[in-house]
Amino acid sequence: MQDDETPTINFNLDVSKVPVLFSGAYLISSDDNSMTINFAQPTIDGSQQNIVARVAMTLPQAKELLQTLNDHIEKFEI
Repeated sequence: MQDDETPTINFNLDVSKVPVLFSGAYLISSDDNSMTINFAQPTIDGSQQNIVARVAMTLPQAKELLQTLNDHIEKFEI
């Protein structure tokens, strides 16, 4: 494989096993090597946020995620 080629990665999604969770809030923490994003949902009375999912990644992965999110948002903004 040449240096400028990106490997193809196939993703499998079983919608019966992977729920879609709405997140009304997030909390980000990091150290020198990694970043963790905690996604939360409000409680019924709205007084607290319950963390429902956590995603940890390396800092290069976080930078790539940020760029990808920016690209997607720009495509849908008018």
